[in-house]
Amino acid sequence: MKNDANLQRVRFLESNRVFLTPRTMADFDDHYRWDHDREIVYLDDMYYRPREYDKAREQFEKRLKADDTMCFSIILKENGAHIGLAELYDISDYERRCLWGIILTKAYWRQGYGTEAAGLVLAYVFKELGFRRLKSYTHSGNVASMKFQEKLGFVREGVLRQEYFYGGAYVDGIDYAMLVEEYNERYHESHDNGNKIGGRSA
Repeated sequence: MKNDANLQRVRFLESNRVFLTPRTMADFDDHYRWDHDREIVYLDDMYYRPREYDKAREQFEKRLKADDTMCFSIILKENGAHIGLAELYDISDYERRCLWGIILTKAYWRQGYGTEAAGLVLAYVFKELGFRRLKSYTHSGNVASMKFQEKLGFVREGVLRQEYFYGGAYVDGIDYAMLVEEYNERYHESHDNGNKIGGRSA
């Protein structure tokens, strides 16, 4: 089903098949459903637990307003479907670094959308914001996340033994990061794949 309202939203970061737009409260109901899907929650390094609707909505709005966070919704250009989210958080302008995360709803897994959206985020962080370091983390039970980050060029920096308890077992925390030099080496200008930032070639 075509979502004309989403297709009219600001295209802050744009690639061939998706665009990232600032997240709004209109996106909350989708997020609420995702937060109660066991598979998505596991991949998002969250604990699976029921969340009261109004309280979750209040927390969602608070995150949108946080000064050290940038929240984006991932929209499919073909039909306006809201297929996921991307975030930059714990942003430090002084140290020129932040953390990031990306999640897709299950119907769009393993179709290259995550890689496409991630390319937009990486280009924005290193080329537009001029940051020197982008960090992420996952847990040792999330093999898909580890493969995804390593495919993007992130370097595994540390292991926190039995840091988390997911799915009935203790798992290790895994820290990843990419430096701007590593980004420049891996994603030089001839490999931008037509990604656009703010209407310009990335």
